[in-house]
Amino acid sequence: MHNDHLDFETIQAASDIISAIVESSLEERTSVIPLKHERFTFFKRKKNPISITFSNTEVYLKIKLNIVNGKNILEETLRIQKEIKDEIVHLTGLEVKRVDLSVQKIIYAGSALSEN
Repeated sequence: MHNDHLDFETIQAASDIISAIVESSLEERTSVIPLKHERFTFFKRKKNPISITFSNTEVYLKIKLNIVNGKNILEETLRIQKEIKDEIVHLTGLEVKRVDLSVQKIIYAGSALSEN
């Protein structure tokens, strides 16, 4: 994209595509258990685990997730960051400035199936 600024419709479409890319990428990994944003706590709904911010044609992501115990967290998060960034750039043409991952929990492999 060669625009210096994005209009609302373009941002909305890009947000939908980016969310789908992130969700698909996280679901493909056996070491990651994505947080579901449809869950409710006793008092309120949990915040969306994927936050997308635009600054002109630059994209900033914040993603919350759970990691399965026994995986190297640094290696996994670096791989996830690179994969998500590369896919977004390839599919949208937007410049991804940051992909911040926040590991919420480390879940034991035996309890990982019941967590979803």
